[in-house]
Amino acid sequence: MRTALAYEWWRLRTLRSTWWTAAATLAVTALLALAFGALIQDMSAEEGQAVPVSELLVIMLTKSPLTPVIAGTLGVLAMGHEYRYGTIRTTLALTPRRPVAFGAKAASIAAFSTVLALANLAVAWAVALPLLAGESLEGVSAGLLVRVHIGQILLIAGWGLAGVALGALIRSQTVTLLTLLAVPFVLEPMLRAVLANSGQPVLETAAMFLPFTAANAMTGAADTSATLLDNSTQLGPLAGGLVFLTLITAKTAAAAATFHHRDA
Repeated sequence: MRTALAYEWWRLRTLRSTWWTAAATLAVTALLALAFGALIQDMSAEEGQAVPVSELLVIMLTKSPLTPVIAGTLGVLAMGHEYRYGTIRTTLALTPRRPVAFGAKAASIAAFSTVLALANLAVAWAVALPLLAGESLEGVSAGLLVRVHIGQILLIAGWGLAGVALGALIRSQTVTLLTLLAVPFVLEPMLRAVLANSGQPVLETAAMFLPFTAANAMTGAADTSATLLDNSTQLGPLAGGLVFLTLITAKTAAAAATFHHRDA
């Protein structure tokens, strides 16, 4: 396992695409954190309705959509490149035990996604602190900050694992990338809207258990008097995390089984 992990980590860090995409997400996180913070402060000043500092901070720290997408894309590329360029044979020659090979790939992507999440949180804080210099942070509880940081890290690592799993299940890099983007940003919002507006309590509740809807609940400002974040249609942070991580674990297990039994 150690050799397989070393190989996957070497492969990941020597690809220029890894560092270009990581740099892009850091830049976008900084710009969006600044834009969100400035826009919300201007809206609060014009409308006379102050947004709680805790909610503003949560938005600045966690609402950049590019970071999880990049983590998922790196997961797709980690598996998709293998099939696209035929390097899967080299990987399996180095690590003949397929469960070990798949586990090393998933672990390396999860680890890099965690580092990416921490780096993006650090960048968001670097933007948020000067912008909120005139605000009192006394009302921002330590428990909220810990939960939001853990939720964001698990969210991004989950996206990375989802990319690896989809890459193993589908194998076509292009189709996998389209699926990765279409499900959370097109198909699930459409299904959620249908379920939430069905007028049936059971279906309205089911809408909360959709994978990426549950994932977003992990970083919701559930314990604040939210004015911009609508938490009424979401599970609680803990329940959302359990749903999302359970589904990601199931998908990863299915991908590992498929990878184990399928020909290269």
